[in-house]
Amino acid sequence: MAEIKVYKMFNNVTATAASVDIQEDGEICAVLLENNAIGADALGDGIQSELSFSSVSGFTSNDTRASVIGALTTQQFLTSGGGPVNKSVFITFAPHGIPVAAGERLFLHILVSAAPTSIQASCWIYFCVGGSQTKRARVGRRTR
Repeated sequence: MAEIKVYKMFNNVTATAASVDIQEDGEICAVLLENNAIGADALGDGIQSELSFSSVSGFTSNDTRASVIGALTTQQFLTSGGGPVNKSVFITFAPHGIPVAAGERLFLHILVSAAPTSIQASCWIYFCVGGSQTKRARVGRRTR
């Protein structure tokens, strides 16, 4: 039976990606990604986040094979003082898993739009190891 380990990531700085090193061979079996835009009270205030195998975000690129999941949370009320836009939560399941070799690194990128007071993204990576998993050689990872 496979064991599930959880990696948690947090980022609130747009210029720097948070990163985590995978400790052993296995598969990503699920990801939960949460955006939080505090003080998003005008048109276009928001946050975009991305979990990726690349140290550079793919927000404005096509065919980004390194990207695992992305999310966007914005305030779309025309005048200031719009309704609250606090958290948006997104979850994905990979029924066949996303193979990852020990030593690979994952990055959590964020991008802010307009001027919310505070932005942050959190990510929980549910990682399956053991069981029917086999040792995996490092793959040519999803580069652009």
